[in-house]
Amino acid sequence: MSDRVKAIYLHALTPVHSGTGQAVAVVDLPIAREKATGWPIIPASSLKGVLRDALSNDNNKGWIDLAFGKDVRSEEQGEAGVFCFTDQRILCLPVRSYFGTFAYATCPLVLQRLVRDMRAFGVQPLFDAVPAGAEGMNALVTKGSTLAKGGKLYLEDLDLSAKEDEQTQKIANALAGKLFTENPRSFTERFVIVSDEVFNFLCETAMEVAARIRLKDETKTVETGALWYEEAVPAESLFSGAVLIADHYRREPTDLWNKFQPSLIQLGGNSTVGRGLCRVVIA
Repeated sequence: MSDRVKAIYLHALTPVHSGTGQAVAVVDLPIAREKATGWPIIPASSLKGVLRDALSNDNNKGWIDLAFGKDVRSEEQGEAGVFCFTDQRILCLPVRSYFGTFAYATCPLVLQRLVRDMRAFGVQPLFDAVPAGAEGMNALVTKGSTLAKGGKLYLEDLDLSAKEDEQTQKIANALAGKLFTENPRSFTERFVIVSDEVFNFLCETAMEVAARIRLKDETKTVETGALWYEEAVPAESLFSGAVLIADHYRREPTDLWNKFQPSLIQLGGNSTVGRGLCRVVIA
């Protein structure tokens, strides 16, 4: 296992609007998505900037410049940092459920890519195998899941067949052991693996879309043209990624990691209305 790589997990405590700018579509301000899959992501550039700002203080400028790079706006000559961040990919999407209020939904492709990537980075994966059986309208749940009754599972408007699965239980336990240490059952009993096709559908239809307006100061009525729609990833979403130490840093990295201890950050836009608060877990 490499000591030059750490896994990073994000747990959204409030909806996250990590956007791509304006779009010519029904949603004026969409979230960032992977090109190939269409699944939500948080770009590495957004995460790096937020972490730099969150960890900076009056006493650690030297470490900040080493880890994140020198700011070319204030320095005579810029210099790349030694921390290399990956995009944060969706790991579990919270989805409205008829039983159990909501589910932490994921799919085989998400889990397979997580295992593959962690092995490539030299990080021990939290689990080794992804179970078969989450195909079509069939879903896998944990033993005693609150999401299923009588073998049926209802996510958003989807009617799915549910089956308890031992490997699904192991994956849920492993994720809960890292991300929900205080109350692991709150996660495991809501964990579900759906098919890749169902997950695609949920990533399109289960996002939050909020209407925003701007009022005229004098009349408190909506200004002409000041109505727009913003998309956000729902609260309780889970993301995963990694941070690597660049090859040009040839010293032992323990001191770098000891000072890299983020806990709560704000990602994306609309911070003044509570958007983007995320819990950070380094593993």
